[in-house]
Amino acid sequence: MREAPPPLPPLASAMPTPTAQTVEAPAIPTKKEKAAKPKKEKAAKAAKAAKVAKPEVAKPEKVKPAPKPRFILPPSGVLLRGPIVMGYPEQKLQITLEQLGFRINAKEPIDVAWTDVREIKSRRGRVVVRTKGRPVAFGIPVEGVAEPTLAGPLARVVKEASGGSLDLAGSSFLELQNATDSLRDHFHDEDDPLVPTVVGLVFGLAGLTFTALLPDALAIATRTPVAVGAYLLDYPLAGFDPRILAAAFAAAAMLAAGIVRVAMGKAATAWARGTLRGWHEGARRPVALLRRGLAAIVLNPSIAAAVLLAAIVTCLPSARAQTIVDESGFHIMRALPFFDDKRSWTSVKDMHTVPAPTVQHFEGVAVVFTFDDNSQISTLDAHLRGGTDKQLLTSATEWQRQAR
Repeated sequence: MREAPPPLPPLASAMPTPTAQTVEAPAIPTKKEKAAKPKKEKAAKAAKAAKVAKPEVAKPEKVKPAPKPRFILPPSGVLLRGPIVMGYPEQKLQITLEQLGFRINAKEPIDVAWTDVREIKSRRGRVVVRTKGRPVAFGIPVEGVAEPTLAGPLARVVKEASGGSLDLAGSSFLELQNATDSLRDHFHDEDDPLVPTVVGLVFGLAGLTFTALLPDALAIATRTPVAVGAYLLDYPLAGFDPRILAAAFAAAAMLAAGIVRVAMGKAATAWARGTLRGWHEGARRPVALLRRGLAAIVLNPSIAAAVLLAAIVTCLPSARAQTIVDESGFHIMRALPFFDDKRSWTSVKDMHTVPAPTVQHFEGVAVVFTFDDNSQISTLDAHLRGGTDKQLLTSATEWQRQAR
């Protein structure tokens, strides 16, 4: 049997008995006090400080691939060793043909195994060996000057070496030797005094002609178009300017080399190479040096083209110097664009004429403009386009009157 739960206590005994207490009235404040702002809880600050920063994910560094190790040809029996030329300008190196491949003692040595060779042929006076990597091209020099006619026999020698059948008493090697030995005889057959005479005459006459024409040609090519009623002052370069001389005689060298090569064909280059090797006998030293210079012109038109291009590029800033005169004033263009200037007619202090040679100023006078800062612009050393000097003076007087 379950026992009955204990009886609940009476309600009166459960309530606390009230006791009498004296309550004091709060003091009356004499000054109005500001209510204090509730302070931020330290717990909130601690919570903010406890925020854990997200860890930065480190970016993986780019690892440069290790350079591919250079192939080194294992040592093997030497079949043939001799001088070659490579690159431009030509570098004189040495090639070694071996049983397993060939070596070239360049600044970065070149080792090629015969098993990597795909093709061997002669092209443009060079032996070109195509491999799995980049091709290797080289020529053979004779007394310091590359001889393109030997590229074919040399290519056949290299091809025999790659096949393991090179015989120094065989036909390919003997053909190379015979071709080398016949070069001097071939030069004497082509050593005609007419060749250097033609080269020298064309080079000299063409150089003087280009020196006279090139300044005006550059001025015309770079001339700024002007509106009707305006005037243009351009300042062509002098014929004795070093840049003009370099450009003119570089163009003359290209012309002389082209004429001789077209007229004589391979005989002209054979003469030039033999002359540079010193095979011409009996000439005095000044004449020999002159002949070698003319031979270098025949053999190196590409160098003349590079000189011509460089000279023209350096002339362009000076050819840009021009002045346009119109009713708004003077538009002065200098060699560099950020030095350009503009002057109004109100800044002109004086204008007058001075005597001038009739070759360039057929009226016999040139106009000089003087500005407030005492700087001047004159037509004396310039080419005036758009009218004559007197017409310019008349127009300038009217434009200055209108501006005032």
